[in-house]
This record gives sequence, structure tokens and C-alpha cells, in this order.
Amino acid sequence: MILYSAPPSYYSMIGRLALNTAQISFENHHMDIHIRKEQLAPWYVALNPHMTVPTLVDGKTILIDSQDILRLSANLAGNQWLDIDLDLAPQIESVVKAHYAIPIERLTFCKAMIHLPILKFILPRALGKVIKGLEAQLVKAKNPTAVQAKIDLNQSRITYFTQSASLEEKMTVERNRVSAYLSQLPTPENFLFGNKPSSADVVTAVLFGRLKMIGEYALVTNNTRGIALDQWFGRMQQVPAFQLSDIWLRFQWWRILLRG
Repeated sequence: MILYSAPPSYYSMIGRLALNTAQISFENHHMDIHIRKEQLAPWYVALNPHMTVPTLVDGKTILIDSQDILRLSANLAGNQWLDIDLDLAPQIESVVKAHYAIPIERLTFCKAMIHLPILKFILPRALGKVIKGLEAQLVKAKNPTAVQAKIDLNQSRITYFTQSASLEEKMTVERNRVSAYLSQLPTPENFLFGNKPSSADVVTAVLFGRLKMIGEYALVTNNTRGIALDQWFGRMQQVPAFQLSDIWLRFQWWRILLRG
């Protein structure tokens, strides 16, 4: 089983943490999505036409979405995860669904551009360069529909970050989304729903890590159940699976430059 993941990628973190929490053995193949842009390489596009990470390859089975990897992990974990509990499963599924409704990219890059205003010029240019590269591939692409979809996605990113409301207004919207998500969480015991982990623990731990990384963790601590949620996250960080999964709690720019 091979997981193609990028160290700083949010959804790659979910894939790594899900597999490690379920104690599933896998080979972690590091992808350089920033410098070499390996996700755009033909060999990878053949695995994942969406040109995203993570991708999990298990023989002839290929999963190209962290939600599918999370679901597989829960299935393989069996009674070691609370997802199998028929009474809790709907609540866990509701939390996971709410998590995936949060546009993590917008939250991350809005905060980054507010913190470093020069990124307001760098990011659109970088995306424009990617678009030109994809357009050059379009004629000879084996899957032109997928390439065009990637072009359209990057164009929509440029539009979002450069037009309409200010970055501060957009950031307010994203903070409210996170706060709404936090309000759905139960008051944790050892884990969120009891004494065993669940899919909800996986996605929420990665979300809290991202909030730490971008300087928005006050959304957790200022919550009405902030003390309990903060203590839960402290326990999660001590779990071996978390420590094995390379969950970024701070931005490690040097690892991007060193491709590691």
C-alpha cells in the first residue's frame, strides 16, 4: 500500500493520520507539489486525474480523495474505532461531513495574504503560471477533460482571492464557518465520542493543527468548550499515530524549499 502525500498538504495529513490511527501499514511517498509540482507529472496524472494529493494505491485499488482513505481506514479499523457503533455512527458522519464543508484552502491563504500582503501579488501570478503550463499540455493530454477542470479550478482560485470582498471580510466568513463546526463537536471524553478514536477525531485533529499553524487557534480556546477541546487536542498530540503523521503545527517553509 502506497500513500502519495505532500508533507504540508492538509488533506495528505488526514490520509496519513487516518492510516496511522487505524494501524495500517503503508509506504509514504513524499510528493513535491510546490517546487517540482509532481502532481502535474504524467505518471501521477495517470493515477489521479484530479492532480491532487493524497492518492492511496493498494494493488489495483486507487483512492484519490482523503474522504475515501478515511472511510477505508475506519472500515479496516473495525471495532477499534467508534465509527462501527450504530448509535454513534450518524453523529460521527455528521461531524466529518461538516468538516469537509470548510474550504480549508480559503481559510489558509486568506490568512497568509493578510499576514504577508506580498502574497496578494505572488499567489495569483503563481497560479497563472500553472494555468499556462496546463494549457500547454492540453492538446496532447490523455485526459483533456481533467486538465481543463484543473485549469478552471485554478482560474476560480484567482478570481476568489483577487475579486469582490476584501480579504478581511472573506476571513471573517471562514472564521464563522470554523466556529459553526466547533459548535457541533461533543464535549470530549478521552476521544471526541468516547474512549476510542473515530473519523471525527482524525479530521478535527488535523483542523486544529491547521488553526495552530495559521495563528487562528483562538477560535478553539475562545469557544464555550474551549478548555475541554484544547485538552482533547493536547491528548491527541501525544498519541503515537499523531506523532507519526507529520501534522504541521507551524509553517515549515524550509521543508518546502528542501523538498522534504
